[in-house]
Amino acid sequence: MKRFREATTETCGFYNTVGFNDDTRAFCSIPARHDVARRSDCAYLANLVATGRLGLNDAHTIAYDLTYRLAKQAYKL
Repeated sequence: MKRFREATTETCGFYNTVGFNDDTRAFCSIPARHDVARRSDCAYLANLVATGRLGLNDAHTIAYDLTYRLAKQAYKL
């Protein structure tokens, strides 16, 4: 997941992704898979903040957008 986030963010940025898309047929595993994806994205953002490549306020905004706003906008929820 880390390698995916690094590659896609470098190429298309955060705002051209829609968060975590899941096509699993195991309905009960969906919340756990989304939780792992959110944690992975936040770890990536934390690394950017720790290395000085991203400000803390920007990281908070991006985290909210990745976990909620982008998916809601893309799927018109």
